[in-house]
Amino acid sequence: MTLDFLPRTARLLIASRLARSLGQGALVVDFALYLHALHWSAVAIGGVFMGSLIFGAVLTLLLGPLSDRLDRRKPFVFLSASLSAVAMFLPVISPTFGAMTVFAVAAGLAFGSYLAVDMAIVTLVLPRPQDAARDLGVLNIATAGPQIVSPFLAALIIGHLGGYPALFLAGGSTALAGAFAIAV
Repeated sequence: MTLDFLPRTARLLIASRLARSLGQGALVVDFALYLHALHWSAVAIGGVFMGSLIFGAVLTLLLGPLSDRLDRRKPFVFLSASLSAVAMFLPVISPTFGAMTVFAVAAGLAFGSYLAVDMAIVTLVLPRPQDAARDLGVLNIATAGPQIVSPFLAALIIGHLGGYPALFLAGGSTALAGAFAIAV
């Protein structure tokens, strides 16, 4: 299937979503397993995830209106993907409690800012309202598809390509690819 029926910006948005979802999907489950392997308690793991989600939700509420006021979308998506990429290197550099907490907060902030403006971009790049269901279906596949395969890929990376540090580096690389896909 070719995506020629979509404008270039929509195809780049799909590429960005594919890359971001691949990295994000692998790390959502495996980050909890990694923290468990570092002997974190279930309460501490839950607290870090809760903090990440809270920061993401707050940033979504702040950046959505700011993006509307500035009438700018791509810089927000680029910066969120870039922050996500940079944050992925923290667990590799320092697998300490502090670094993991900073990583989780930064990941929440990055994902929250991404969500705040990504859907706004979607509404701007869909070419024809009568094809909205088809086009949104393609975008949904670009989000869900990588999340389906990423845990399997994560297991391969962890088991055969260098463990959790390699997984974080791969996640950072896919986030960076997502940032550049939306920036061009």
